[in-house]
Amino acid sequence: MQNRKTHTALPPRSGRSPALALFAIVAAAGTVGVVISLGQHPLPVPPAPTSLVPPRVAPSPIPAVPEVGTSFAVADDLATHDVVLFGGEDNGNNTWLWNGSSWTLAHPQVSPSGRFGASAAYDPASKSVLVFGGRTEDGVAVNDTWSWNGVTWNEVDFGADGPAAGEGSDMAWDSAQRQMVLVIGLGGTGSGATWVWTGSHWRRPSAGGLPGAWFYNPMWSDPATGAVTAVGCCSGTPSPTGAVDSTWRWDGSAWRQLDATTPAPLDGSTMAFDPSLGRLVLCTCGYAEPAEPELAGWTGRSWVGMRTAALPVRGGIEVTDADRGQLLLLGSPVSETASNPAPVEVWSLSGFSWRRIG
Repeated sequence: MQNRKTHTALPPRSGRSPALALFAIVAAAGTVGVVISLGQHPLPVPPAPTSLVPPRVAPSPIPAVPEVGTSFAVADDLATHDVVLFGGEDNGNNTWLWNGSSWTLAHPQVSPSGRFGASAAYDPASKSVLVFGGRTEDGVAVNDTWSWNGVTWNEVDFGADGPAAGEGSDMAWDSAQRQMVLVIGLGGTGSGATWVWTGSHWRRPSAGGLPGAWFYNPMWSDPATGAVTAVGCCSGTPSPTGAVDSTWRWDGSAWRQLDATTPAPLDGSTMAFDPSLGRLVLCTCGYAEPAEPELAGWTGRSWVGMRTAALPVRGGIEVTDADRGQLLLLGSPVSETASNPAPVEVWSLSGFSWRRIG
């Protein structure tokens, strides 16, 4: 038999009527209804505070061509078949590669500091492009040497006991002596100091001064002899033999004058070999106001003025594009001022006229 508990009904407490109890029950039910209603319809959430993080700004687009003021370094890289352009005013430490029709911005892991007025040339011994000296963007003269191997830059000489720091140098490979030759302009104080690259540092021959060298001393290897030919340019004072802007050949230990009676007809600032003409070509590019002629060709004994069309660029630098057999002139459009960064244009000398490339 199941046991059941019985509950005895208690009488209501004194002073509390059934009607009052019923009112309390109804009020409590109303409160619960309000709570339920609030749970089903939450209050509006206040807006989040404004973020203090600035909006993302899209990065500046990478230009399709170098944008440089003046004084960039350029050399033909025979190992990679590219023309290498480095530095220059407003170009920082950018390295650009020209493949014959277009530019590509390289992204090396290591680069020299941004600079202008450096000299450059291809070194067949190391199959790399050497860049020397110049002046950094903040005006500091440097005399370090860097090597470009087609992928990145390597510092190969820190400049201790080496050539004088600063801009105004020129560099060329001497095929006859199989050595890299560097000449430092000395501002008209005597002769340009000549240095030879040993593969690890610069060595100065005791009798290597280039007479008449001032700020520009353009030089290039003459394919007829293989020897470096240079013009001791713009000194304003005669050389020991009486010639101004005279032409010299490097014999491995000293410079020998080639044109004692016929000095160069113009103050040239850059020189390169034109494969189509088979001659070295000297240019007034960027040195002074346009002169007539602006180009001169080397016959092996003297310079002959070339009546070509007006130079298509300002502050140009010549370079031989050996792979494509042409003389290139790189510089800013003539409509631009020399001090402002501008797209670098590439022109080829075709006979006696200029042809734009790219």
